[in-house]
Amino acid sequence: MIRLLEHRAKAWLRAAGFAVPQGAPAATPAEAARLAAGFASGAVVKALVPAGRRGKAGAVRLVAGADEAAAAAAALIGTEVAGFPVLSVYVEERIGIASEAYLAFVLAGGRLRALASREGGIEIEEAIVSGRGSLAEIEIDPLDGLRPWDAVELWRRAGLAGAKLRDTGALTARLFAAFVRADALMLEVNPLVLEAAGGPMLVGAMAAIDEAALPRHPEWREAAEEAEAWSSGNARERRVAEISRTVPGGECRYVELDGDIGLLVGGGGAGLYQHDRLVALGARPANHCVTPPTGADSRKLKAVIGAILDNPRTRGLLVGFNFAQMARADIRVRSLVEVLDERGMASPDFPIVVRMFGAGEAEARALVAGRPGITYLERGATLDDGVRLVAEQVAARQGPQQGGAA
Repeated sequence: MIRLLEHRAKAWLRAAGFAVPQGAPAATPAEAARLAAGFASGAVVKALVPAGRRGKAGAVRLVAGADEAAAAAAALIGTEVAGFPVLSVYVEERIGIASEAYLAFVLAGGRLRALASREGGIEIEEAIVSGRGSLAEIEIDPLDGLRPWDAVELWRRAGLAGAKLRDTGALTARLFAAFVRADALMLEVNPLVLEAAGGPMLVGAMAAIDEAALPRHPEWREAAEEAEAWSSGNARERRVAEISRTVPGGECRYVELDGDIGLLVGGGGAGLYQHDRLVALGARPANHCVTPPTGADSRKLKAVIGAILDNPRTRGLLVGFNFAQMARADIRVRSLVEVLDERGMASPDFPIVVRMFGAGEAEARALVAGRPGITYLERGATLDDGVRLVAEQVAARQGPQQGGAA
């Protein structure tokens, strides 16, 4: 699932012909001031993060003009909201709101649903739980879609009546058609303002789209890259995600766990096997990883190795691959040695076990011959042999943790 930040969600809706407030992202207080100066009715400054309930978190600020917008942006940029760093803000025109409604489409668990409430805004969840909000829900047949009369019935259940019911039902059916065309998994409009000049307006919007549909939607490519960066939890994970996105070649990936044995292992079954064997032995893997085939450009491989070694919990490393056919052992080992040397890590207290055979193996063995702490297993050794040895060596060393700074 690819979560769209608000500026992307609203750009999509605007291009699809829906009324949304004018707005744009700003990376600096000066940019925020320039944008706000163009809105005679005042502006709203919002933290651009992939999270809801920003109003509750103080990450949505109503401002009267450029100076207040600059101050709001300065107060938000560089902070965290819901665990995400605020790198920019969204500045949009302020809309007069007489009443707020709520609308959402959700595809999850094999069910496609539409939800509506005549009450919206930041108190929507509390209103529904307390009974003040009338939340209506219907299940949508994927073959029939959301027909206009179904949408009218949804809003009738939510408590609307008269011309407002007819107009909101027509808008909802059109919005669902756009949802389907975009291969979306979730769209939440909160608030939906029904009394805006010129007709209903989508004042708040959050959306998520199906990443499996990207080949049909090149327009979502930047959003996917943005989501990949957001999904990485710490600085090491974000660094690898950025290298994977910007450097040509196959994918690299690094996902940190809470263990102390680093894994530079083959993808697929071999990697899962070694992970599971460590757990079965009572040891704790420090990460999952994916590395591309070896080549002249080893930046992606070295980014993953660097992240593994920079994890302050890592106390040992297993380099375990099946017999190499599309990759060279010497390139992998040379990259490892270079990263170790960059960090000054050459110690018997940080055990490294290498189980890797195939092209370039003789050169790889020569690269680590005599280096303290590194054991290169002989031919015939199994993946399980490597797992057992690194688990034993890490368990035998009870000294301070190795690795770089967090």
